[in-house]
Amino acid sequence: MRAIILAAGLGSRLRPMTLHTPKPLLLVYGKSILEHNIELLLDNGFDDIVVVCGYKHESFDELQKKLCFTKIVFEDYEGKNSAASLKFAKDFIQKGTLVLNGDLYLTKSPLNHARFGVTQILAQVIKDKCWGYATSSDCVLLDIDIDCANSLGDGVAFFDNESDMPYILESLAKCSDDEYWEALFLELFRYTRVYVFDNGEFYVEIDSFKDALQQNMLTPQEVAQACSDNGEATRLAGITNINYKIRFLGKDKVIRIANKDIDRIINRKKERQIFEIIEKYNITPKCEFYESGIRLSDFLQSYHHLKCNELNDNVLEKIISQMHILHKIKHEDYSYIPKLSLVNEIKKYEQEAKVILISKIEKRFLLNIAKELDTAPSVLCHRDLQLPNILYDGDNVCFIDFEYAEFTSIALELGNFTSELLMCESEINKVCQMYGDIKYDSVIKGQAIANYIWALWGFIYDDYPLARDYLVRFHANLKYLMENNA
Repeated sequence: MRAIILAAGLGSRLRPMTLHTPKPLLLVYGKSILEHNIELLLDNGFDDIVVVCGYKHESFDELQKKLCFTKIVFEDYEGKNSAASLKFAKDFIQKGTLVLNGDLYLTKSPLNHARFGVTQILAQVIKDKCWGYATSSDCVLLDIDIDCANSLGDGVAFFDNESDMPYILESLAKCSDDEYWEALFLELFRYTRVYVFDNGEFYVEIDSFKDALQQNMLTPQEVAQACSDNGEATRLAGITNINYKIRFLGKDKVIRIANKDIDRIINRKKERQIFEIIEKYNITPKCEFYESGIRLSDFLQSYHHLKCNELNDNVLEKIISQMHILHKIKHEDYSYIPKLSLVNEIKKYEQEAKVILISKIEKRFLLNIAKELDTAPSVLCHRDLQLPNILYDGDNVCFIDFEYAEFTSIALELGNFTSELLMCESEINKVCQMYGDIKYDSVIKGQAIANYIWALWGFIYDDYPLARDYLVRFHANLKYLMENNA
């Protein structure tokens, strides 16, 4: 039997990992996806492996020598999809041919539930969007829904009916070069019987690095090492992200890999929009966003995370000066980005945390504060200004990690900042004086909102010591505001 593995693509959804290495050659459990798959296929009756290469095709040579597969080079891969790759390999399609994508990591034999002598799709239930198959009671393909979910879908093809070969090649020829190779079934099932068999869970598609992370097939460190010029990655501090210093395209960079499930509360599209706004203001290192969700920012050699003992009046003034630059960016000038509703933000975090932290009376009081701050002018705020997110070189400061940045009230920003730095009343008043046009009680209101949200954040991500810390701060805020009718 023969297997055709389509491995020509750029792997753009996995960049920057694939800037050095084609996706099928990325290491999973210490072995490349392609090597693992070929060994599994050879152990399960396949004796002829054809690999269609394109992007960085020379990278496959070493593995070809080791495993003796047939390597064919599709030079015209760029800007085209997998249908073009399979058309390039059409002469290798014969009875007993398996076709699969190079980013599938096989966990079992693809032929576990195959039926020999027929044309078939070997599929598994896909939770996310997929090509879903509607079949008859005897597993014959009746229709394809190309935008389905929680359905038997995607999979691999096994062509094992000699009389179907002309129809298969004709259907493939009708596919456009920008289509997936599976599009041939949209035509093929109209002319001959195509079966769809539930093969159980027999592969993991590594279409993005999130797929691999969620399946525990790659660690964040392995992702960072794959992106590094020299395979080295040095762990840096971080909570929302897992951060590493790497050498990337000859420059020192910080690679930021989001923790699992962090997208439940962070809007990555909005984060990118905000970076596009602030990059011209020189208040944060230059940052590159990749389709994979990975972010790379410049590593500033002379800077370090601000330390508590460095926070004197001079440094505080520099921080506030940078805040002023940020806060001059008004929502009215960027109305295409929705401004933050603190009322809705509280509700969102409460729904995610699934805990009750305050009484109904306290909740009503807090929501009234949120409504008040929501009516204030909305400016661009960092929302997570704490010492690890402030870099200092002994003279200048800059801010990093804008994941939580939003258009919201200045009171929330200063409230979060003064709370993170555990400032006492006199220190908060000093910040109010330096910043100008804001009162102590307004900052405490901002503290209350910020501390309550961060406490909920701790419960969402099972960081209970952090949650308790913010909850203590929040109750101190609430006590002051309720006692003073603020």
